[in-house]
Amino acid sequence: MKLFRLLPLTLAACLLLAGCGGKEEVSSPKPQVPTATATVTATETATTTATAATTTTKKPTTTTEAPTTEVATTKAPVTEVPTTKKPTAKPTTKAVAPDSVSTSSKGYEIKTVGGVTYVDGVLVANKTYGLPASYYTGGLTADCDRAYDSLKAAAAKAGYSLYISSGFRDYETQEVIYNRYVANDGKANADRYSARPGHSEHQTGLAIDLNGVSDSFGDTPTGKWVAAHCHEYGFILRYPKGKEAQTGYMYEPWHIRYVGKDVAKKIFDSGLCLEEYYGITSEYQN
Repeated sequence: MKLFRLLPLTLAACLLLAGCGGKEEVSSPKPQVPTATATVTATETATTTATAATTTTKKPTTTTEAPTTEVATTKAPVTEVPTTKKPTAKPTTKAVAPDSVSTSSKGYEIKTVGGVTYVDGVLVANKTYGLPASYYTGGLTADCDRAYDSLKAAAAKAGYSLYISSGFRDYETQEVIYNRYVANDGKANADRYSARPGHSEHQTGLAIDLNGVSDSFGDTPTGKWVAAHCHEYGFILRYPKGKEAQTGYMYEPWHIRYVGKDVAKKIFDSGLCLEEYYGITSEYQN
């Protein structure tokens, strides 16, 4: 009897144990792992997509920088502006000689640039070497002007008074003056004391006529002082007495020309006129 009573209890216990085992399998969390993994994958995918989007948005930045470089290239023509401004001088009414280089009879380089001739670096305007009509300084050059101020101050200190009778003259002004002399005295005579337009030193802005324009100026104390001391300030007496055959012009004790102190001293010490010193001519071709 005891055995029969225990049998139901045993069966009940077994059923109870079997029921507990089934609940543990149902509550197993394992199926949730793939879900978590899928979430991570989606997040990573979103992150990757965002990163790709970020990278994509940066590309236009690189593209917008390219035009900046192109803008810089548009500034290049600015350097061309000075070239267009160079023809500020009066229009050329005379053909400009091509650039050339030669040597004087004394070995000095003669270089012509844009119709302007330089002998050993010194600008020369005489009957052989002219200037284009467009050559225009608008006045005495800065160096010549400063040198004249020093010369005038030194003369005043020595008790002499200097003033400018004539300084810079442009091509047109010289043309009027020369034609008037030709009308009065004839071309041959005018050529002895007046330069043809384009051949006057006054057009260079480096020549000055002092005080009274007269041969007698050379015999005055002031004229003598100028002849003896103007080289100390960079000037030479451009048309000395007895040099007409070389310079092409009559004696002009009032006409001084700025060449710089070093050159002026050399020419003064040589006792020669500018043409003789450099070994060049002063003759019109016709």
